[in-house]
Amino acid sequence: MKNNKKNEADFIEELGTLAFASRLRRLSERLLRDVSQTYRAENLNFEARWFSAFYLLWRQSPLAVTAIAQRLHLTHPAVNQVAGAMAKAGLLISTRDSRDDRRRLLSLSPAGRSLACQLEPIWRDIQEATAELVKASGIDLLGAIAQVEKSLDETNMCERVRARRKGRQMTAVEIVDYQPRYRKDFEKLNLEWIEKYFVVESSDMRVLGDPQGEIIDKGGAILFARLDRKIVGTVALIKHDSKTFELTKMAVTEKAQGQQVGKRLALAAIDYAQSLRVRRILLFTSPKLIAANALYRQLGFKPLTIPRAEIPFRRPSIAMELQLERISGQKKHRSQK
Repeated sequence: MKNNKKNEADFIEELGTLAFASRLRRLSERLLRDVSQTYRAENLNFEARWFSAFYLLWRQSPLAVTAIAQRLHLTHPAVNQVAGAMAKAGLLISTRDSRDDRRRLLSLSPAGRSLACQLEPIWRDIQEATAELVKASGIDLLGAIAQVEKSLDETNMCERVRARRKGRQMTAVEIVDYQPRYRKDFEKLNLEWIEKYFVVESSDMRVLGDPQGEIIDKGGAILFARLDRKIVGTVALIKHDSKTFELTKMAVTEKAQGQQVGKRLALAAIDYAQSLRVRRILLFTSPKLIAANALYRQLGFKPLTIPRAEIPFRRPSIAMELQLERISGQKKHRSQK
């Protein structure tokens, strides 16, 4: 039967890839609805959405719900829902597994097997009609669907979206060099996290009170992160010698956390050290700083065993290092303002 709807704009089609899942679902529901109508026209009590589980059990039974879910790549609840509907229609029977009383084994009832014989010639017609429809598309539609499924198996949609969101957040963060007008920001940002987790020590105040003299004038560097025209984070590099720098005083204000500011700062600091041909970067962190430590590990920092006397803080600390000569081919972006 031809569709007699008025020729109205298709909003889902207009949305393109943004509504990809919605369009696939709409197409799936349309096909299932048409096929169910075919069954009703033949006076057969069968729903199209039962097909895959029903057909599997016709070819191979009994099977546990878990096995059906695995074979069909469906969730356990989805299989249970379909199985419940088929059992209610008298097409399915459930028995206990003799080897495991906790497992239910499903199989077609005599009525189900009788119905399968009636459905078999209709399924052949459905298969031929579907093949004709797919061929009319002019592409290997099933192959394309299989490729999409394979790609999602490798990286699901949630991870793909998250990666793009993080990339967009990284791009939004601007890295700027130290200027005297940022001295108060450097102090404020660091006191915010130090006072939250620890007690401010004399070694902290020495650096925070005179960043120019303690870091810049001694060959180090201080970088800031600017987001929406506001300074929201900072990181410092203290020069130990020409080949070794220490990454320290990395801070991101709480409101900007979770927006890739810390990672952008760390990458900018590593990039700066590489530009000076520094061979390794040290840092001292605390076991309390779980998110920061995860970032350091992600960037390649490894635990380093050093004497306690060489750790410049009284608070519990662990040392880590990054061997820069092992980093190759990784491009990072840094802008100077």
